[in-house]
Amino acid sequence: MPPDPANGLTPNATPFWMCAAVGAEVEVDTETGKVRVTRLVNVVDCGRPVNPKIVETQISGGALMQLGFTMFEKMHIDAGQVTNASLADYKIPAILDLPPSMENEAVAAHQSNGPFGGKGVGESATFCVSPAIGNAIEDACGVQLTELPLDPEAVLRALRAQANQPLGDA
Repeated sequence: MPPDPANGLTPNATPFWMCAAVGAEVEVDTETGKVRVTRLVNVVDCGRPVNPKIVETQISGGALMQLGFTMFEKMHIDAGQVTNASLADYKIPAILDLPPSMENEAVAAHQSNGPFGGKGVGESATFCVSPAIGNAIEDACGVQLTELPLDPEAVLRALRAQANQPLGDA
């Protein structure tokens, strides 16, 4: 049933909430602004994990997809059109960009109205990665970044602004 045009409500809204938490540890090179995520811990409430290996893979995949979006990926848009010159300019994580330590945990909690007691997991794994990394950067070097990507230029600009030093000065 589509939403009621008068109030936007629908009885078919999601039958459950998806919850997750992420912890991140980072190293920040304050000379270059380069951030290395050294550890990522992902916890996702997926209802009953119907296939635990697939759940593990979904958590990893969602978290790493969001890691790329957080650290590297930026779409340049002008008047509604993507202006990135090519996909070669659209950076995604390479194997050396992945955290050397990554832990995933599925919190099992039977979801009575989900299939076999389960619910979605892939999207849940993306929810907290960006704020966890941003908070870890702030904890590591005292700068708070509020726009993605959290690339070296953004980190270095924030560090220089904190020190009242223009980006061009050494």
